Amino acid sequence: MQTALTLFNRTWWWKTLLVLLAMAVMVRLGLWQLDRLDQRRAYNAELAAKLAAAPLVITGADLPEPPAALRNRKAVVQGEYDYAHQIAVKNQNFQGQPGVHLVTPLRIQGSDRAILVVRGWVPVELAGVENWPQFEEEAQGPLSGYLQTSQKMPGGATSAIPDDPVTGWFRLDIEAIQTQMPYLLLPVALQLEAEDGRPYDALPKRVEPDLSLSEGNHLSYAIQWFAFAIIAGIVYIALVRQQEQKHPPR
Repeated sequence: MQTALTLFNRTWWWKTLLVLLAMAVMVRLGLWQLDRLDQRRAYNAELAAKLAAAPLVITGADLPEPPAALRNRKAVVQGEYDYAHQIAVKNQNFQGQPGVHLVTPLRIQGSDRAILVVRGWVPVELAGVENWPQFEEEAQGPLSGYLQTSQKMPGGATSAIPDDPVTGWFRLDIEAIQTQMPYLLLPVALQLEAEDGRPYDALPKRVEPDLSLSEGNHLSYAIQWFAFAIIAGIVYIALVRQQEQKHPPR
C-alpha cells in the first residue's frame, strides 16, 4: 500500500507517468506485431489457396479475376515470343549480383493479344541490347510460371511515358509499356518458373517470386515487447521500494 502511495507522491508521480507511458508504447508495439501476424496469416491462406489451385490457362480472353487477385497464381500459356519488342527491367539483383530482367512479349496462340513474360535475369555486363540475341529461346510447349501485377511508381502513379520506345525500364509498369507495343497486352505478366532439366547456369536465370508461407518473426517480436513492458514495470517498482527502504517515510 505504501509503495502505491509513493508512486504518485510529489517526488515520483512524473517518473511514474513516464514509465507508464513507456509501458503503453511497448504494449502497443506488441499489439501491432500481432496485427501484422494476422495479416501475414491471411496472406498465407490466400497464397496457399492459389498454389493449390489448378494452373490458369491464359488464352487471350479477359481474365477471370482482377489482376491483384491473380498475383502469384500459377498459369500456363502458349504462343510465340516477339523479340523485336523485348525490354529489360533495370536494377535487378540475383544472389547479390547486379543485372536486369529480360521481359519478352509472347503473342498468345489463337489470339491477337500478348502477355509480357519475365524470362529471367542476366548479369549487368551482358545487359546491353547487343547481347540479347544470344538469350533468345523458342517458346516450346506451354510456358509455366506465376502471374505478376503491374508495378507502379510510389503513390500508385503510372511511370513516365517516353516520347520514343525504350528498351530499359525501371519497373514492370504494364500500362506504360503498353504504349510502345503494337498489340494489346494482358494486364498481368508471367514470371517463368525453371523448367525441369534446365541447367542452373543457363541464362537468363529463371527468378521465381517469393512464395514462402512463413509467418515471420511477428509473434516473437510481440512477446518481446510485452516482456519489455512487464520488466519495465517490475524494475521500476523495485527501484521505488529500494528508495523507500533508504528513505522511509516519517
